[in-house]
Amino acid sequence: YNKSHLNQVLDIFKTEEKLLGLLPDDALQKGLDDLKNTLLNGKGEDNNGKWSIKAWVIVDGDVVIGFACAREYKHKTKLDFLYILKDYKRKGCGTKLMKQVKQNCKSPIELPVYEENKIAVDFYNKHEFLFTRDGVESDRKYLVMTWHKSKS
Repeated sequence: YNKSHLNQVLDIFKTEEKLLGLLPDDALQKGLDDLKNTLLNGKGEDNNGKWSIKAWVIVDGDVVIGFACAREYKHKTKLDFLYILKDYKRKGCGTKLMKQVKQNCKSPIELPVYEENKIAVDFYNKHEFLFTRDGVESDRKYLVMTWHKSKS
């Protein structure tokens, strides 16, 4: 990822979230603003401590077709986003991004996913993420799933 990809990344987020239809418009705009600020700043601090951003894009020619973005803390990583454009899903693009995340981020890696987003839940299960807890955001139940690097 580099900053020249920013607008395409934001468009993918907006397009894919609208297709899912899980977020109300105000939450979608907040998500866009948060993603933009996160990518532009590259670091920050929250109740989990200080973090830095790691982000990847997958391209077809000059077009960004997917991206992943994670916040890496001192002792763990939170995968905030992994999106692939609809026409490129089920072609290995998400798996390539997930491989980058697992190879380049601290374990454990956790992520939130809306429970009703069955395709995403199945994808994360396939990539060895396990359910660890749940919560509610914007009146929707989400799952927190976690992957631990094997100790071999």
